[in-house]
Amino acid sequence: MSAITGRLAECFFSIQGEGVTAGVPAVFVRLQGCSVGCRWCDTKYSWDPAGGREQPLESLLEELAAFPCRRVVVTGGEPLESLIFTPLVNALKERHYTIEVETSGTLAAPRLQIDQWNVSLKLANSGVPEPKRLCPAAILSFLDRETWWKFVVVNRSDVGEVSHLMERFALPRDRILLMPEGLSREEILERSSWVVDECRRHGFRYSPRLHILLWGSRRGM
Repeated sequence: MSAITGRLAECFFSIQGEGVTAGVPAVFVRLQGCSVGCRWCDTKYSWDPAGGREQPLESLLEELAAFPCRRVVVTGGEPLESLIFTPLVNALKERHYTIEVETSGTLAAPRLQIDQWNVSLKLANSGVPEPKRLCPAAILSFLDRETWWKFVVVNRSDVGEVSHLMERFALPRDRILLMPEGLSREEILERSSWVVDECRRHGFRYSPRLHILLWGSRRGM
C-alpha cells in the first residue's frame, strides 16, 4: 500500500455544507486535478494535477483515522480523474467508512462501493462548452447508483435547463437539488429566495451552502 501515492489539495474535518447530507459531520479529502474548469468554481487551487501535495495512501489513511468521524467525502477537483481514487475508496470501505463522492459526472461511475454519489452536472452558466461538461454515457452510468443530482443555478432561466436535462436523461425529479451560486453569505441569501420558489414549483430539493453561510469562502472549512 505504501507504494500508492496521490496528489491532494487538502484534507480536513468539518460538516457537509451541500446536498442531502448538509450539516452532517464529515472528513473531506480533496484530490488534486480537474479538467472541467467552471468559471465560478471556488476551489480553483485544486485544478492543476501537479499542484497540492504528494501523499502516500497509507499516511492519508492514518491521517483520516485520527479524526473522530467515519464519514468521508471524496471531492476535488474532479476526483474521478485521480489515479488514487479507486485504491482510496477501496481502502476506506475496508475500514468501514461511509463514503460520499462529489463529481461533475463527466466520467463514468466506476463499480465501487460508494454509499452516496453527489453528481453536479454543469449548466451553461459554468462557461464550459456542452460537449465537455455533458457526457451522456457517463451520466447514464449513475442512474442505477445511490445518486443525487445537484445543479448550481445563477438565474431563474437556469431552472429551465435543469428541467430539460431531467427529461433528456430521465433523472428522478425527487433526487434533483438546486443550489444557489455564490462565494459570499450575501450572494447565497439573495439567490436563495427565488431558488426555493423554483424548488416548490418544480418539486426539486433546495441545497444550501452552509460552509459559505458560516465561514465565507475559506479553505479547510
